Amino acid sequence: MLRAFLVCLALVASGCASIDPNNVLTRQVPSSPAPASLDPQARAEAFDFVWTTVNERYYDPQMNGVDWNAAREKFRPLALGAANDEQFWEELDRMTGEMKDGHTRVESPRQAALREKSASVSFGFGVMEIDGALLVNTVNPEGDAWWAGVRSGMKLAGFDGKDALASLREARKEVRNSSTPQAKERAALRKLFQGEPGTRASMEFLRADGTPLAVNLERKTLNLPPRIVTRRLPSGYGYVRFTEFKQGLQSDVIDAVRAQRDAPGIIIDLRGNPGGSLYMVWNIASEFVADPTVAGRTLTRTGKPITVLFNAIEIMKLEQKIDGRGAEAYKGPVVVLVDRGSASGSEMLASSLQALGRAKVVGETSCGCLLGFFGYAQVPGGGRLAYSEIGFVLSDGQRIEGIGVVPDKPVPITAADLQFNRDRTLEAAEALLATMAKK
Repeated sequence: MLRAFLVCLALVASGCASIDPNNVLTRQVPSSPAPASLDPQARAEAFDFVWTTVNERYYDPQMNGVDWNAAREKFRPLALGAANDEQFWEELDRMTGEMKDGHTRVESPRQAALREKSASVSFGFGVMEIDGALLVNTVNPEGDAWWAGVRSGMKLAGFDGKDALASLREARKEVRNSSTPQAKERAALRKLFQGEPGTRASMEFLRADGTPLAVNLERKTLNLPPRIVTRRLPSGYGYVRFTEFKQGLQSDVIDAVRAQRDAPGIIIDLRGNPGGSLYMVWNIASEFVADPTVAGRTLTRTGKPITVLFNAIEIMKLEQKIDGRGAEAYKGPVVVLVDRGSASGSEMLASSLQALGRAKVVGETSCGCLLGFFGYAQVPGGGRLAYSEIGFVLSDGQRIEGIGVVPDKPVPITAADLQFNRDRTLEAAEALLATMAKK
């Protein structure tokens, strides 16, 4: 199989694209370095590539109900007339946002390089709006914010001399569309804080006791490699948290689940997990299901499986099946934790186990970003394009895209939770497991 794959890849690279009708393998061919800047012809080629690729290959032939021709007419002059290359790539991304689909997007060469390194440019903290205030919900010890004294639960009152919440609301108006309001909110926060490494911004925070903290923070490139946390909780329940469905992390996650096999219940924490490999999703799901089970079906543009090598190899089947682990499967109660940052593969695992009655879900409604693609297409000029090639329908007929995974036990985050570093979502999960164990 590997030899056939390599031969196929070589043929595709040499121009024999008929054996790869969905361009799955073509995307694995290395691209040439991005030019220092784009001339008008290069911009036009990049624009046409993005528009045409989405037009011809988007999974829904009805284009999500969007007039894609109108999108071209609207954004072509904006993109080609952009003041600089970064703005050009942003306009292309805004055009793909017309699909109202968080997966279909364009990255500039700079953004693509950061993603490939599992890195981000950040002040080292995150915020969320609660009761009309922007409150710090995460602080990375490697960022400037931690060393300046910023902590969870603080209110971000000012940003670069402006009211922080008012600035975020302006950013919401400017960012591209996405699958759901919660997905668009993430984009607005990125826009508010975005900037080049080494640049700075002044901020005003308010501590829980009302005292102010004025700081000037530097944007730094932070490496955020996929990681896993697992332990036996004091309550006796098993706990497994991982930050991404990265194939290289799969064996560690599965080993962690199996290590908790004698626990009276297991908690799978997918909060903030943006997803990744669908194959990893089904392999993890198999640890909780004994028999082969249909989890749902795949939606494709043609209504046929995704294939390569003249249909000899199915990359994606129409029927999505969990293989199961037979007698080795974990049979105890399971709870999955999600929040507004749980997306894609996280939503697939949580919703599939929920729909099959194999797990309960606790937390916030998730991103509502459950479509799929087989890798980034290389846009002329050095950018990257992701476009949704598959949709999903669960075994119970539900679709998560545009809606999100709705928890069985909703747990909204409060200011007090952040200020006192209290994890009420985890507490609710343990309480629910205790109830499930009695049934």
